[in-house]
This record gives sequence, C-alpha cells and structure tokens, in this order.
Amino acid sequence: MAETILVVDDDLQTVKLISLLLQRKGYRILPATSGAQALAKAETEQPDLIILDVMMPDMDGLEVCRRLRANPRTSAIPILMFTAKTAVGDKIAGFQAGADDYLTKPVHPAELISRVEALLQRAARLKAEATARAHAATIGFLGVKGGVGTSTVALNAAVTLALGGGHLPPTVRTPPPDFRFPQVLLADLAPHGGLAHLLRLSQALGLPSVLAYPPQELDPPTIGKHLTPHVSGLRMLLTPYTPRPVMLSAAHIRVIARHLAALGDYVIFEMGHALDDGARALLGELRYLVLVMEPTSLCLLHARELIQVLLQVGWVPQQLGLVVVNRAASGIALTRRQIEEALSLEPIGFISPAPELAHQAVDQGVPMVMMQPEGLVAEQFRELARRLVALAR
Repeated sequence: MAETILVVDDDLQTVKLISLLLQRKGYRILPATSGAQALAKAETEQPDLIILDVMMPDMDGLEVCRRLRANPRTSAIPILMFTAKTAVGDKIAGFQAGADDYLTKPVHPAELISRVEALLQRAARLKAEATARAHAATIGFLGVKGGVGTSTVALNAAVTLALGGGHLPPTVRTPPPDFRFPQVLLADLAPHGGLAHLLRLSQALGLPSVLAYPPQELDPPTIGKHLTPHVSGLRMLLTPYTPRPVMLSAAHIRVIARHLAALGDYVIFEMGHALDDGARALLGELRYLVLVMEPTSLCLLHARELIQVLLQVGWVPQQLGLVVVNRAASGIALTRRQIEEALSLEPIGFISPAPELAHQAVDQGVPMVMMQPEGLVAEQFRELARRLVALAR
C-alpha cells in the first residue's frame, strides 16, 4: 500500500505542485490549505508523513507542529517543514516546535524526494522499535506551578517502583526470593536539574553527553551508557543542577523518550512545571501523566487551566492523575473531595506534611522513602506506586 503524505500550505498552487511531484513517485496525497484542516486530517487520516508550510494566516506551521506533537494520536508522524524562511533562527524554531527536517523554498525536486524517503525510512525503523518496547510504561510528572515538589514526587515514586513497592501487596514489605524487580528509569527533562540536587550528585550526569549527539545518531545502547545507577536499582538520566536552564529540542526529547522506553519496564520523566515546546513533544511519548499540586486555591486554578489545555490537544481524563503534596498542615488546605469536584479528576496520591524528613533527605541526598521506609510518607508512595502500576498497564 502506498504511503500517505499530508501536504499543508495556504498556497493552493504550491500544494498542487508538490502533490503532483509526489504522486509520480507513487505516494498517496492528502491536501490541506489551513492549520485547522491539517490538524483534523492528521488525526482522522493518520498520514505517514506531513509536509508543513510555516507561514499560514490562521495558524502558523509552528503552532500546528506543536499541537501535532502534543496529541498522542499524531505525535509520532514525521514532519518536514517547508518554507521560504531561510534564517538559522527560523530553522531552530522549527526544530524546537518538533519538526524532523527543514527545507527552504525553492527546492530541487530530487532533494525533496530524498528527504521524504529518508524520513519515511526512519519512521518505519522507529515504528518497529516502538512495537518491540510496547510493554514499557512511560509516565510523566508535571507540576501545575513551580515549587510544588514535582522533583521530590517523581524521585520517590521512581525509587518506590524500583524497590518493587508498586507490585507488592500492602501488607508485604520484603519481596519473596523469586520476585522480579521491575527495571525502572528516571529522566530529568526539567530545565534546571532538580533531581541531581536532591541526590547531591555533581558527577556522572549523562544528559549533557547525550545531547552532544544529533538525535538521529542516538540509540538505546548509547543512551544506556550515560545512565547513572542508584542503590535502589533505579537508573537515571540526569542533568547538573543549574540556575541556567538546559534547553532541549523537541526532536531530542522525543528520541530520548523512545529509546529509554526500550531499556526498562517503567520510565519516569520529571518535566518541571512549564508546558513548553519540549514538554508538549514529550506528551506524545507518554502513556500516563501525573499532575503535581498543593491543596491551595491558587494551585487549583493552575491545575484547571492546565487540564483544559491537555484536553484540547487530545488527552483524556483516563490518562491523567493528580498527586497532592501537602507541605504543611493547615486549616485552609483544600480537601480531597473539594479538589476532585473542582477538577473532575480523582487524586491518585496524597503526600502528608513531613518537613523534617524532607530536609534530612535533601541534606543527605537520600530519597525520603529510603530514609524512613516504614513511615507514613513511604507508605503513601507505595500506594501511589500501586496506582501507577494499575493505571499504566
């Protein structure tokens, strides 16, 4: 069966010329002359490739690209940006939005065909890899705002999963001799490297080394060499703790996420709190997304707005969960019922106030669930891990 290519350009003549060229090579063509039309056809028709113009009046190609990457149904479709803009900054913007390749007008027909063929071959290879790793559960942790404890929750949830807490019954603390511990990976894709700070690590942080490779040269073994092991059995892809944000392209994020999924049973992503281009690109690679919040009116407002954005780009409530971190006991904190009713989303975890334990954990670089494995917080993370195992299946 011929591969299907969606050609998007507000200039009908350009659409006709590209379509004719590709049809002669045996491809099936879907035309679109607006961003909205492109998004609708991409979701319903599921093309094998999208050729996307940047300069369109109703919705430019960069925004179309971001929305395609954020929608799980269209996130894996390769995108070839095709535009008259030639500046380096324009190309960078295209790659940041999630484009796989970039061509400037005018282009020689032979170059267009070669780029199309290369992208389709690469997509077929990635699809084969995705089939092989279909069992991996990819889970993102995204704060509804800054300072709610997203890094702490992601780290302790990942450690709990690595220790088997998500697969053991509530009354069992010691795994039986034949217990198979899950292979769990934790990737810090937030801009400032908060996980390295929590673990007091300053060396063997692999993300900068991984980013030195072009996305197309990465593969699971290469990424695996740059993972930092943890005593819990967890393997981590970390970046140094820095006030200067580490910028990851959408292309790097998508490739890293896919290759990590080939290396373990669970991959936990710390996403920070900004739904930027990188986070939107990662959304398309996730099976489940956990929103982290505090039980305050301000966080509730941020959570409501964030959920609406996620629903607009194709997520469904069954793929979303809430973890509520109560940093200090307070009579003004919202209740579980108030949060659930306001957001129409069930919290899957509540973490009780434990300021002394949190301080000791950061001071010693030890996750809270390992500082006090029999404490209330550790049990709350075990319950969260059990929910994640059930939801991510």
